[in-house]
Amino acid sequence: MKFPTSIAVVLAGLAGCSQAATPDEWAQRSIYQVITDRFARSTDQNAPCNITKYCGGNWAGLVDQLDYIQDMGFTAVQISPINENLPQDTIYGEAYHGYWPQNFYELNPHFGSPDDLKNLASELHKRGMYLLVDVVANEMAYDIGNANMSSTIPIDYSVFVPFNSSKDFTPYCPIIDWNNQTEFQNCWLGYEGVATPRLKTTDPNIANTLNQWIKDLVGTYNIDGIRVDGAKQIEYSFFQPFLKSAGVYAMAEVDDGDAQFTCNYQNLTEGLENYPLYYTIKEAFTAGKMADLVSMVGSMRQACPKTQYLATFIENQDNPRFASFTEDLALAKNALAFTILADGIPKVYYGQEQHLTGNYSPYNRQALWPTNYNKSAPLYTLTASLNKLRNHAISVDSNYVTNLSQILYTDGSTYATRKGPNGVQIVAVLSNQGSNGGAYQLSVPGAADPGTNLTEVTECKTTVVAGENGTIVVPMDKGQPRVFFPTFNLNGSGLCGQPLSKSSNPSATGTAASATATSSKSMAERLQTPIWLTLGALAMSAVFVL
Repeated sequence: MKFPTSIAVVLAGLAGCSQAATPDEWAQRSIYQVITDRFARSTDQNAPCNITKYCGGNWAGLVDQLDYIQDMGFTAVQISPINENLPQDTIYGEAYHGYWPQNFYELNPHFGSPDDLKNLASELHKRGMYLLVDVVANEMAYDIGNANMSSTIPIDYSVFVPFNSSKDFTPYCPIIDWNNQTEFQNCWLGYEGVATPRLKTTDPNIANTLNQWIKDLVGTYNIDGIRVDGAKQIEYSFFQPFLKSAGVYAMAEVDDGDAQFTCNYQNLTEGLENYPLYYTIKEAFTAGKMADLVSMVGSMRQACPKTQYLATFIENQDNPRFASFTEDLALAKNALAFTILADGIPKVYYGQEQHLTGNYSPYNRQALWPTNYNKSAPLYTLTASLNKLRNHAISVDSNYVTNLSQILYTDGSTYATRKGPNGVQIVAVLSNQGSNGGAYQLSVPGAADPGTNLTEVTECKTTVVAGENGTIVVPMDKGQPRVFFPTFNLNGSGLCGQPLSKSSNPSATGTAASATATSSKSMAERLQTPIWLTLGALAMSAVFVL
């Protein structure tokens, strides 16, 4: 990353940026995750994509397709890591995904220029949307060819920036026992084909350099939040000061199925990817294990003090796409509905709305442009409807976010919940019967005050009236999800013939959520520019401005 040297940019940086979005503001968001290289090109849309190589997706192409994302109701975009990666074609292919950094101070030129990244942030902010950037903070990457890493394999540490000495890294050891904290927080994750030397973040000088780096990165590119890759492998003593230096909302990846272990990380950062729930959502809607999902929802609620800050997802870059477990579109709809309407921040992986398959990397990281960004795809339209509904509920009553969902009814194939204060409650009746499920009527108690009309919003064909004990009778058929909302409050939602109110599309309260600007001295040091020259340039600029 080349920090700006022009007088105008230095002045802009020193002028400071707007206040960072709070976790509560992020809790109202819905996130669309992309791998930059695979989401959109700015040119050559018809050129083939070799799935193990760079395919030409970039930040400019992403800007061109923001309508596609925003029309689904998303209010934030997560992009893959932005820093310069190793240049070799490894046994796995090239570093198109961004998770093999070699230079923290340079952007990945495959994705565009610094101005392109700034423009992406600016265009998102104009739409009232947030930018979340994926960050690798504790390791570098090195191509070792068709070999397994060992203490005898040479690493040329001089290729790394700014940590270019072996003393900046922990000695090699592989992570074998993921229950051994000392091992998974000190040893190397990658050891076959691509080694991932582990930064010695217990060293104060290294920690301070990383802290300044993330502060500068956020401030320079107007980043609203960061996702911290591999947070489980980061020492606790380094993690919290690093996040404090970033000065923005942080979402940590703690890939673990244990609710208590995962939720302990909320002592370090409120934002987490909800991995324990991910594993049970997948099983509930592909293997019929609905009771396990009900149990895990309760476990996460007990273990995590603030579930509204957790990201709910069923696909990402590291795990099989849902369609690789089952092609049944009805099951995909129900799993998607759970993702968007459960407690927490919905996060949808690019291509999920097109029902893309792919059971492991790199096949779950395919290019999106062959779909022609089809806005008529069933999961695209469902995503748009459910995001619109959630956004509308929040706009009517922001307590929707903190109002925990209530399970109204459950059995081996059904999960029915109510979320939101009375009058803006979303009642979701989800099924794992699949498209072969038969037609029947299901009584769901506690949906609304008796006499309240509720409209089913995914098809807009059904209105039910809550009877005694708030019970509604839901017509189920072919395993389709049913989602209800009080009819009297649908105005402004953009659903079922109602107009869309601007208030139903949350806007950023502070378009750039960056940390305070870098000081003149620290900026000059990073640029290797004498402080007298930086101050002289500022003084000269002041003359021109006046």
